Amino acid sequence: MNDVPKNDAHRSGEPEVYSRREVMQGAGSVVTLGLLASVFGAALPAGVRAADSAKDVHCMTILYPSGAGVHFDPDYYRDHHLKLIMKLYGSSIKRFELRTVPPAAAPAPAGGPPPPAFSAAVNIWINNLDAFNANNQEHGKELVADVPHFTNSMPMIQFDEVHGMMGAPRAAMKFGDTCLTILYPNSADVRWDVDYYRKGHMPLIMRLYGKDAIKRFELRKGVGGQTGGKPAYIGTVNIYINDQKAFDAAGKEHGKTLVADVPHFSSVMPVAFPTIIYGIG
Repeated sequence: MNDVPKNDAHRSGEPEVYSRREVMQGAGSVVTLGLLASVFGAALPAGVRAADSAKDVHCMTILYPSGAGVHFDPDYYRDHHLKLIMKLYGSSIKRFELRTVPPAAAPAPAGGPPPPAFSAAVNIWINNLDAFNANNQEHGKELVADVPHFTNSMPMIQFDEVHGMMGAPRAAMKFGDTCLTILYPNSADVRWDVDYYRKGHMPLIMRLYGKDAIKRFELRKGVGGQTGGKPAYIGTVNIYINDQKAFDAAGKEHGKTLVADVPHFSSVMPVAFPTIIYGIG
């Protein structure tokens, strides 16, 4: 595998690419991040009440970059790496979701920021922290050794608190479902009011779009980065689409209303991109 020079992904927007040796060494942080997580709460019912009662549920978010010199093999990840993790970690993981990012349907608008350069998004919901940490200690090296088989890049990893859930249960999401992944960039002076989002913006979206368009909505707040620092994204949102035509029609009708509400809870505009569920554990 040819080495590609690294760069500062957060400043330049370009993905970081590493040699096989560096992936083997650096990926160790990936499998020890469970130390930052807390135990998941019990499954919550669908509806508005769930949006007010999901706080402190944790989720690991992993974003794999794309770009020149980067490769990511989703088939190997799904058919081998994901299954290996679920085999080794077992019931300590509540759910594992691999989503791939389809090619952009259109180029970025002139003068606007480029879309985020990701090839895949992964969410891991931890069921039992003690068991998860024990599995990290026992199986971490085996997972690290498998990383170069599917990518030559280092992912962005962070931990999130789940602050709201609405719609269908998490387990109802299936292979092939489309998920709009929304990320609010973090910074030293960012303002992002998760309580307003949970009580105001999230129910507003669900009311305007309706259950015909949205299957499930999950709101999370970033609480820790992969090296113990700040998360790259202060807010992360998964909106699972029930019917794409209904979703697009609602967006065309109500998009301006939602954009106008953003300053009430955020000082930054999010980046959003579609992802497709490619693997589930």
